[in-house]
Amino acid sequence: MKLIRTFSLAALFGVISGHAAAPSFDCTKTDSAAAGQVCEDKELAALDQELTRLFALAKNGPHITASRRKELIATQRGWIKGRDECWKGQDLRRCVMESYVMRIHELRQGYADARSQDSKGISQGPLVVRCGQLDALIGLTFVGNAPKHAYLGWLDQSIITTLEPSGSGSRYTAHYDDGAFVFWIKGDVATFERPQQGVLNCRIAEPG
Repeated sequence: MKLIRTFSLAALFGVISGHAAAPSFDCTKTDSAAAGQVCEDKELAALDQELTRLFALAKNGPHITASRRKELIATQRGWIKGRDECWKGQDLRRCVMESYVMRIHELRQGYADARSQDSKGISQGPLVVRCGQLDALIGLTFVGNAPKHAYLGWLDQSIITTLEPSGSGSRYTAHYDDGAFVFWIKGDVATFERPQQGVLNCRIAEPG
């Protein structure tokens, strides 16, 4: 496992400003509340563009087999259906945002071709986070927009955090009723705090 000695969020997301603020689909032809939210929100529109870009790379890439392509298309249809169910929740926007970030992570993790043109997109990863006293590796994917998000997944758990102002380093948080998850990055080291649990000291590395 190779440590990322020059880990830099600025380097990871130096190209995000060029993304247009319009979704990949025709907003005049949708009656979904979730899709309507994407049409009205520049950040969500950027997430939609990134997901569409990754899906196309995965579907048309040189390494995908016919069976995997069929599976990819089916899971993408299922994801759209799930996204559109966000109207049932208490916070439509948050549900839609988290749905996009999670799907972006899934595409990046599951399809090498989706990671073939990162300079043209707004996501990076997955990276690997190893934390002391946590008997599992954490998968980490960054999605760069305004604001930026970080997906963290380990064992059967996952959270989607949002970048917050910080005096030093990069501080990602996710707030819930029982407390907050805090993932704080400085170079290739990090700390990870979970609600009602201690702070873990971590290292960020490239997979492999």
